[in-house]
Amino acid sequence: RERNTREAVVSTQSTGKVLGAVRALSSSPLTIKSGRGGRSSTNAKTVTIFGATGKMGRYLVNNLGQLGTQMIIPHRCDPVTAQYLKVSSDLGQQHHVYTPDFNDEEQLMECVKYSDVVVNLTGTDRIKLHQSWEDANVTLTHRIARACKKMDVPCFIHMSHINADIDSPSQFLKTKALSEEVVLHELPDAAIIVRASDCYHARDRFTHYLARINSVAKLFEKGRTPLYKKGMDTYKTPVYGPDVFRGITNIISMNDSERERLYQFVGPRTYSLHELLTSITDITFRQYRPVVGRYNFLWNRYLLRSEPYIRHQMISDNVVLGLPGLEDVGITPTHFEDKALFWLRNYRIFWQVWDPVDGQKTNIYGNVMGTGEAM
Repeated sequence: RERNTREAVVSTQSTGKVLGAVRALSSSPLTIKSGRGGRSSTNAKTVTIFGATGKMGRYLVNNLGQLGTQMIIPHRCDPVTAQYLKVSSDLGQQHHVYTPDFNDEEQLMECVKYSDVVVNLTGTDRIKLHQSWEDANVTLTHRIARACKKMDVPCFIHMSHINADIDSPSQFLKTKALSEEVVLHELPDAAIIVRASDCYHARDRFTHYLARINSVAKLFEKGRTPLYKKGMDTYKTPVYGPDVFRGITNIISMNDSERERLYQFVGPRTYSLHELLTSITDITFRQYRPVVGRYNFLWNRYLLRSEPYIRHQMISDNVVLGLPGLEDVGITPTHFEDKALFWLRNYRIFWQVWDPVDGQKTNIYGNVMGTGEAM
């Protein structure tokens, strides 16, 4: 009990110091745009980012740091694990606020009090024992939106998913739809919803999941990969993660009159799941033979209720025509094959990791020296 009390006192003192510095900067001439642009300039914007320490938050922090944006980053992890974000901005432009209890709305109100824009990247597709889907994806978002409402934040950007649906068999997509409803209820005039399809990048869970279910096949199985309906009935439009956050950065840089209230960020091409696995195995040099896998379906869908299986194999992307996308905010979408090599090559057999996609493959068995070098 004494340790918890001590941590709470330290957290309150550090929060007060950090937000005192933010208050001083917000009321000083530094809030006037100055400099040539870049990390050592100031663009007169203060942005609070919830969820910046997640897998994709670093892309947004880096993009805003390049523009000289002052950022407030609340987090509840060990402060040391968030220090890698500091190098994205010039000295004094990032303010990390250790907020161990996001149930405290007064702390949330202090974090958004001096912000021109608040970005919500919180949420998870993997729950832990101490939380539910609603706690992770709905309740916290509701508290942040309510704090922004009380502080009259002019712009609130909420990250959602293109397949968010209240009737979805996926708990993640169902709670994402609920989070959109609570945000629009609390901030009907200030909320901006960004719906993105499954993102691929070096730390994603989408392409790594697909590459893994293929690479775990035994040698005698000759690439046997169980897919829902052999991947012929599911269609995906994956989008490059950094493109999404460059788009959000451009939305933040816009005037409020230029912003739309709903964006849809998708990739430049629609793949069937079979085509996507074919592209992945072309990179990983693995055999690929799709099979139905009836027992695999029953196990993952009904018994285990595997979220990755339901989201990535059973649900097709629901692309709505006419909604503003990446091109409307000045971003050219990146093709999957142009970037995926950088992390999917790790699923190759070890002596072929650095072979080019369109070049000669290393044959370690045909090399008398046993070094894996082409003879």
